[in-house]
Amino acid sequence: MLDTLIEAFSGPGSPFMYAITAALAFGIAVLIERCWIFWIRWKLDTTALLSALDSSNLNEAGELNPAHPACRLVQAGKNATSSDAAWSAMATQAPLIESAVRQRVPYLATVGNLSTMLGLLGTVYGLIIAFSGLSDTSAIETQTQLNEGIATAMATTAWGLIVGIPALGLHALLEAKAGRIQALCEATAARVAEQRQSSN
Repeated sequence: MLDTLIEAFSGPGSPFMYAITAALAFGIAVLIERCWIFWIRWKLDTTALLSALDSSNLNEAGELNPAHPACRLVQAGKNATSSDAAWSAMATQAPLIESAVRQRVPYLATVGNLSTMLGLLGTVYGLIIAFSGLSDTSAIETQTQLNEGIATAMATTAWGLIVGIPALGLHALLEAKAGRIQALCEATAARVAEQRQSSN
């Protein structure tokens, strides 16, 4: 199968194979960037954060990882003098934080869908090549055209699915991680507002 896929890059279906490969490269770049953001740059001890919030130590909570969205919310609301003021301060940050969390995550779903569609388009193109060979008068030419068309159809389909299926799976993984970060941010905001209310 690997040999067939490699040969397809120089056959009639090469435009589709290279287009799917370009989508793969883009998807890998998005995956690396989001994984670095989610698991390295935004690495956070959730237990320590919630413990600091519960003990009214907002300064410590905000400094655990200033780059993390939850800590940014703490920084926004910690100096508020009331619960309403804390909610207002955090509300101004919420859209920016949500945008940062969800940034580029949908691109992986786009890569998955686009790769699959490009593979399907390559399939149709390969079948057109195969069926157009049926009109050839020479049996050898007909057989060659059929083989070439079917090989193109199968190779582009396989390559599109090989790229598309993992991309959709990885999109689901990143989407779940983004959802957990947003849930933590919501819990953090509620605790900060509660602490501001109890401090009055």
